[in-house]
Formats: sequence, structure tokens, C-alpha cells
Amino acid sequence: MARATIKDIAARANVSPMTVSNVLNGRRAKATDETVERIMAAVKVLDYRPNMSARSLVSNASKMVGVIIPFTENQNQLLLDNPFYAEMLSGIESALRAAGYYMMLSGVGGPNPHLDTLSHWNVDALIVLGVYREALFDQVRALNVPTLLIDSYVDDPEFYHLGVDDEAAACAATRYLIDKGHTGIALATGVIRTDGVVERRVAGYRRALSEAGIPYDPARILSGSVTFEWGVEAAARLVALPNTTAAFCTADLLAAGLLAGLHKLGRRIPDDYSVMGFDNLSVSRMVYPALTTVDQSILKKGQLAGQLIAAILGKQQPERKTLIPVTIVERDSVGARR
Repeated sequence: MARATIKDIAARANVSPMTVSNVLNGRRAKATDETVERIMAAVKVLDYRPNMSARSLVSNASKMVGVIIPFTENQNQLLLDNPFYAEMLSGIESALRAAGYYMMLSGVGGPNPHLDTLSHWNVDALIVLGVYREALFDQVRALNVPTLLIDSYVDDPEFYHLGVDDEAAACAATRYLIDKGHTGIALATGVIRTDGVVERRVAGYRRALSEAGIPYDPARILSGSVTFEWGVEAAARLVALPNTTAAFCTADLLAAGLLAGLHKLGRRIPDDYSVMGFDNLSVSRMVYPALTTVDQSILKKGQLAGQLIAAILGKQQPERKTLIPVTIVERDSVGARR
């Protein structure tokens, strides 16, 4: 069955197409209550749905917000392989939907990323997760639409920023382990890139060690990828490190892998090793033992991202930089060192 049009509604309600358009777009001043009722009854009977493409051509607003997830590591080519993104996107989508916008999701990777699809869709705004100053960044800037960067340290006055103080959060997490009596603390992480989140978390880890008078040992930096598989692999490297009793992981997914790897090696947690994560994903409550971690309220962070973009498109003036506070959630994976 062909899709109903404004002309179909006009014919059924015995009014002009212009009157139907005015009523459906909230301009009802010239229509009587009886006319409005006839039009809305026709809309229901014909199951009319507005053509968003046509509306966007007329208003020059698509009501679509592009969300870009750059693949910054070769291992992360499956868009929702990391539950971090699933929680973040759930928050973004729900907030955009509540504000009357639609989310268009795109994963972008490779040496020559392209944003052609987003430009063809004429998105009203962009939300970009974890972008660096590289080719993709230049393309984002060239789209010339309101843009919110999440977990990015690209300093550009044209963009809005949302994130946490990663250095302070990592420092607090490492200090938590130190306060439990651990002095041999490894850091398991993904790729360390200049001006990235991981670089800031490594800096926080080093600052906590320095403040406690603990020498920094580069051998205790276990850098690979933000994957469960790398966590399992890192477990063997962790147990090979002398005088090391704890590990701070810069992501819960990685920490889950580390726990699994340590179990396979016959190590007890937290008796032999204490493990701490970062994110407070749902998986942190499912592993054994339940993971002590840094909570950065990912779902709420996503919701706030959607709300900020909606506010910007609504001609409001939110702060250019928004930081979310973090807390440490104590569970069973960290124990005191006697």
C-alpha cells in the first residue's frame, strides 16, 4: 500500500493541503476545532507518517545527530564489542529521542577514514567519542556543525567537551591501592597515544606513585588493547613481574580479562593479586570476585551528551567543557596487603 500523503488527508477531510500542513505543523489558528478533528481522524485512519526527508529539505534541519566512534585500535573493529559503547550509546539515544532527535551511528576506522555518509544525511550536530587530532578530526571540523567531543583532549575552541578528569581519577584509583598497602602496582591498559585518555590515566598512575614515594617502573606498564583477550594475556606478564601485588586496569573489560587470566594461572584474588578497574560497567558485577572500580556513570554520561547537544541546537549556551565526577566503587577484587 502506498504511503499516505498530505493530499490524501486533505481529500479525506475535505480541506486544502495547506490547511492540513498548517494543522500538522502546529499552526492551527485559522482552523476550527471541527476541522482539526476531521484532519486528525484522517491522519489516524490513513496511518499517516511525516516524510522526514522532505521536512528536512524545507526546514534545513534533519533532526538527526551523528554519533561517531573512531576505531583507535586494530582489535576494536566490532562497533559494540566493548560494552562501554553499548552503555554510552544507550544514554545518548534515549536523551536525543526525548528531545525529538534521531541518532545516526557510524564507526570510522582505517588510515583514511571518511564521513561521506554523515555529510550526505545533513546531520544537525555531531557527537564524537575519543577523537585525536588526525585526519578524522579535520573532517569533523570541516562539517561545520555543532560538535560535542566525549573523552577527547583535542583542544579546539569550536567544539564542546564532555568527560572526566582522567588524570585525577587514575591518581585516586592508584592511591586507593597504595592505601591498601600495595607498593608493587602494575597498570594494564590499551594503546597509549599522545593527548589521549590513556595517556592521562598513565600520568595519574605515575603521580600517585610519586606522591607516595614509590619508584616508577616502566616494566609495570602492560600496554596492549582495551579487550578481554589482552587482559587474559596481560595476566601472564603480571605474574612474571617481581614484587608486584596489584594491578590497576584502565578499563573494566580489560580487568575482566585479567581476572580470568589470573584464575587460569591458579592465582587467588585478592589474596595473591588485587585488581582494580575503571568504568563500572555491568560486567564489573558479574565477574568473580566482583570488581572494585572507578565509576564514571557511563549511562548518565551518554544521557548528558544527548541533552547538551539538544540544548546547543535549541540555541542555549551550555559550558564549553563539562566534567563528570567519579567515585570508587568498593567490591571484592581488592584486598589489604599485610
